[in-house]
Amino acid sequence: MAREEGREIQFWRKEMKNLSKRILVVDDDQGILDSFEVLLGDRYDLVKAENGYEALRILEADPPHLMFLDIKMPGLDGIDILKRLQEDQKKVGVVVITATDQEKTEEEAKSLGVIDFLKKPLDIFEIERIASQVLS
Repeated sequence: MAREEGREIQFWRKEMKNLSKRILVVDDDQGILDSFEVLLGDRYDLVKAENGYEALRILEADPPHLMFLDIKMPGLDGIDILKRLQEDQKKVGVVVITATDQEKTEEEAKSLGVIDFLKKPLDIFEIERIASQVLS
């Protein structure tokens, strides 16, 4: 009987997880990834990627509802990911997070469908506001 109850509990937890909204955070800075985990990890199904290639694998397997995306990363950068999303016609809300202050980069990101653009250091209240607005 206890075994049966354990299965029921496990099934219930799985169902609850499926009801939550999924957020993908892509950044090569582990500190940023950890900050998002502390900030949003208890309210959303949070998935983290340390580089663009890992992000593309996640986007193909199980696209999130919202993605916080760093622009400057080694290898496949944020602009490359945005272009791929546009080519594949994937509907993912994207918020760019970056430490750079280049107007050209910001304009290019906005032309690729970004819903918001946040500069580092990040404002935790802005992150919470955006997640709440987009995922409600």
